[in-house]
Amino acid sequence: IWCFFFARNFKDLYNSMNIFQGCVSMICDFINPKAIIFELDGTDRDDVLAELTEKLITLKPNLKRDVVFKALVEREEKKSSLVCKNLAVPHAVLPDITESVVALGLSHKGIEFDMSNSDIETNTAKVVFAVIFPENKPDEHLQILKDILVLEKEADFMNKVLRAENSSEICDIINKSRV
Repeated sequence: IWCFFFARNFKDLYNSMNIFQGCVSMICDFINPKAIIFELDGTDRDDVLAELTEKLITLKPNLKRDVVFKALVEREEKKSSLVCKNLAVPHAVLPDITESVVALGLSHKGIEFDMSNSDIETNTAKVVFAVIFPENKPDEHLQILKDILVLEKEADFMNKVLRAENSSEICDIINKSRV
């Protein structure tokens, strides 16, 4: 239910970010250099989802590859996770996990996302956060997604991340976003 609610209102949430003040708190707990793919090899949405699924499994080996990938693709088919120019946040809720897991991938050339179910004017993402949430933690789910949107709203965040020279520098950029 939470995922459906969020999927229907993701753009509205993004556009109303001025109501969110304060620090980017929770996302910092999930992003470390091991969670980042500095340059994605994938050339389309499903390739990137597969690559990020591998990263999520590396972070939490108890995850099942086919379950994670299928959940991300199904969510993406309901509504594109492309939030704004250059940012996509594919995410899904899984019933059999206990912790949220976040992976971040960069594509300097951009990955095309299906725009048939999106209101965004562009169809490419250069920064892709993939997130898997436990079913029983809706507050954490919303907080992590909110944190990602707050990061994007920060002046020059996307450019800083895309100019970073390594995964550690990306983590520093995110952690410095803490107020």
